[in-house]
Amino acid sequence: MCFRGVQNLSKLGNCADSIDFLAKKTYHTHSCEHFCHRLQRQRKLPKETGESMKMIKAEGLTYEYTKIMETDHGTEEHKVAALKSVNIEIEKGEFIVVLGHNGSGKSTFAKHINALLQPTGGTLWVKGMNTQEEGHVWDIRQTAGMVFQNPDNQLVATVVEEDIAFGPENMGIPSEQIRMRVDEALDAVRMGEFATYTPSKLSGGQKQRIAIAGVLAMKPDCIVLDEPTAMLDPVGRRDVMETIERLNREEGITIILITHYMDEAVRGDRVYVIDDGDLVMQGTPREIFVQVDKLKEFGLDVPQVTEVTYLLRKEGIDLPADILTIEEMVGAVCQLK
Repeated sequence: MCFRGVQNLSKLGNCADSIDFLAKKTYHTHSCEHFCHRLQRQRKLPKETGESMKMIKAEGLTYEYTKIMETDHGTEEHKVAALKSVNIEIEKGEFIVVLGHNGSGKSTFAKHINALLQPTGGTLWVKGMNTQEEGHVWDIRQTAGMVFQNPDNQLVATVVEEDIAFGPENMGIPSEQIRMRVDEALDAVRMGEFATYTPSKLSGGQKQRIAIAGVLAMKPDCIVLDEPTAMLDPVGRRDVMETIERLNREEGITIILITHYMDEAVRGDRVYVIDDGDLVMQGTPREIFVQVDKLKEFGLDVPQVTEVTYLLRKEGIDLPADILTIEEMVGAVCQLK
């Protein structure tokens, strides 16, 4: 860090220490190359390409369920609205992040994409297929694969390659093609050397990558990941996120990531924020995370480096409000006069 920047920050004590701490957290550091790639993708993504190009479209999407409450007078039924007239459009090849506190409705939205839940109001289309039409359900689940929080709930076989083959076998794929799909899926998640392992012998991060491979073997256009790193250690989180990004960047697979980790959210093309069933914010990560106070109102944090920037600005240090990376922070500090 340049000398002039250090002079400006030295009076802030803890904030300066936070910057040094952040710089050492390699998991949370994103290279300039990565962010240049994201910016280029955002420029290239089509603005209006017609209904045929919409991977996901939700129009007035509403989901209500009945909750049984115990009272002094017995039980009472209450209607709960988990989603309230949500409108969302996702293009093919996008990396979308959905944020929200626990119980906000983000996982409910994810389950609608895979037709695990049916709307009680409005409509959701997956690649033009209405999720409420029973004849489309099988095709929808092939188009939009789903990876859950706990990989143990998704692994069904005693050998890794057999687990990955499970989906294609149920699709009626010929044996020789299944073998090819299994190998390709393992290579895609960089787990080829573990093909004959027992899943129980793998780490949490490795299991999650196998779960992703199992979805990949069914050749989906879109993968919905519902908090896939929530149960993982930092190394496992890093490996899974690198896998997800690579599939999006190199294979062109649409990614919809449900997460509560803000440092994962900055990797997306666009971010949606759901609060109490309402879609309350949407935009690029930079547009979303610059609104620190608003996010805190919804019970959400911001990336650590953005939080430090926010605190520095409150102390009168003239830094850009939309800093997302360590590199951007260092560059901005070195420009201080």
